[in-house]
Amino acid sequence: MQDWLEEFKVYVRARYPILWLITWEEERARRILADLARETKKRLYLWTATEGFREERTETPALVAEPLDFGAAAGAADDRSPLAALDAVAHSSERAVFVLHDFHAWLDDPKVVRRVRDLVATVTKSYKTLVFLSPVLKLPAELEKDVTVIDMPLPGLPELTGQLHRFLENLQRDRCFSIDLDPDLIERVARAALGLTEAQANHVFGKAVVIDRKFSEEDLAVINAEKRQEIRKSGILEFFDQDESLAQVGGLELLKRWFLDRQGAFSERARVYGLPEPKGLLLLGVQGCGKSLSAKAIATSWRLPLLRLDVGRIFGSYIGSSEENMRRALKTAESVAPVVLWLDEIEKGFGGVKSGASADAGASTRVFATFLTWLQEKTRPVFFVATANRIVDLPPELLRKGRFDEIFFIDLPGLAERREVFRIHLARRRRDPARYDLEGLAQAADGCSGAEVEQAIVSAMYFA
Repeated sequence: MQDWLEEFKVYVRARYPILWLITWEEERARRILADLARETKKRLYLWTATEGFREERTETPALVAEPLDFGAAAGAADDRSPLAALDAVAHSSERAVFVLHDFHAWLDDPKVVRRVRDLVATVTKSYKTLVFLSPVLKLPAELEKDVTVIDMPLPGLPELTGQLHRFLENLQRDRCFSIDLDPDLIERVARAALGLTEAQANHVFGKAVVIDRKFSEEDLAVINAEKRQEIRKSGILEFFDQDESLAQVGGLELLKRWFLDRQGAFSERARVYGLPEPKGLLLLGVQGCGKSLSAKAIATSWRLPLLRLDVGRIFGSYIGSSEENMRRALKTAESVAPVVLWLDEIEKGFGGVKSGASADAGASTRVFATFLTWLQEKTRPVFFVATANRIVDLPPELLRKGRFDEIFFIDLPGLAERREVFRIHLARRRRDPARYDLEGLAQAADGCSGAEVEQAIVSAMYFA
């Protein structure tokens, strides 16, 4: 966030005429702009279509907004119209930052677009900065060379940690709440809130404490439930409940050890130690042997949300829509990171890649290229788990070093593993495994997969 702030200040000091700030967090953006105006000794004016212009006082940290008849002073009858607002900016001679909220709604009007272009030369020669503040980007082709687009990042770990500390300090004054100030717990809760806006984080911290009147380990589940709401809005990703654990995976000891060795991989202590965040895992092998179950168990083991990427929802009927859906899905996953992103049977999802452009006008190839680039270059803590049954159907570029941390082959279970699978499934169905001949069952199930063992138990219980 600090690097972003410095870059944003450079744009203002270099007299870039129009900045488009993309964010949902208006209040947080206003505080940042007020601090910037204070540093550069400029005044700050805010405009909305409902209230017109008002000045945001920046002399003190506590911002006090006062109504200002700015449009009338510039000769406009009503500064709530977009053209009048732009005229007011043009006629002003002050050193100021002018922030226009949700101005994208009027940029389909040729007169408004023309007036914005007229403003560019005026603003460039002055100490004025024009900022469009909006959650969406809707930029006409005429303004592409004049507008600088800036995405405001969501609160980072230091910001959320500070916000959580302030929240807990206020709660400590009330003896009705039991507060655990363990630094490790505070870091994990703040890290779990990554991807939420400042307001959302405040709300979910309050909700977590109000439910049981305490701040504890159980609050992580409340925060993940809040993230579920964000995921549902994407329409492409699916949020999975974490009800499987490594204890429910029979055998696969090497895979389990790999998971457990990286249990603290997303902590700040791992970064200080010099370790990078793990990228992902590819699970190959026979169907029904625990690949999907392992993907679910890793999220539970690492206490991270689990998202499933549905490739079928990505492909749209319009040219370019599939690539945009993939970018939106990946951006959504990054916004709620740290998270485990799971793609089941990846060879079927990208089956059109090997057949080339003739199969679907090249949509699969372009989507796959977007995905591969993200897999290699991603910087956010999104751990990607892919499963596949047929390695021959996978493009070779997916398997090269650097895409995944490790590739595991999962074969049919051996004798000891089958015995463990029988024990797990019997216990899940409220049967005492000690009453069964697990050794005999395991020998009889030679050549069976874990899924077939489970269905054998289900069928036997129906007979019983």
